[in-house]
Amino acid sequence: MKKTMILLTTAVLLGFGTASAAPGCAFMGGGFGDKGHGCGVSMMEERLGLSDQQSEKVEELQSTHFRKVSAERRAFAALERDVQTESMKAKPDNKKIDQLSEKIGKHYATLVRLRSTHMAEIAAILTPAQRDSMRSMMGSRPMRGNGGMMMMQNIQK
Repeated sequence: MKKTMILLTTAVLLGFGTASAAPGCAFMGGGFGDKGHGCGVSMMEERLGLSDQQSEKVEELQSTHFRKVSAERRAFAALERDVQTESMKAKPDNKKIDQLSEKIGKHYATLVRLRSTHMAEIAAILTPAQRDSMRSMMGSRPMRGNGGMMMMQNIQK
């Protein structure tokens, strides 16, 4: 169990922080975010042909999602810093590292659930053709360490 959690923590420390931000985005938005920088709702409008009503709903969902994940990401980052600090001590406390690792795992699981819910909410407002385009778009994106938007491949047509 300890080895698993330490490996999870290491993977998270190396991958998650940079994994969530799309290139060119001003913030970590899980692939969609800062409108006008090639990674926000405008990108979806352009590539998927969203209607005005769909665009409004996606903007609403994005805003809500960002508020929900912001606190989790801050807590996650703080725990990562705590693990790094403890790990760099002359005599690291492995018990403390294990406890922090467990907390990191819980926050990560929460972030994954929030991202999954968000993707399902977006998929629900897309037409079947738009969902196909979204799956194709996400499938061609390079993986960034956290599974990114690959969940879209599992969304039913």
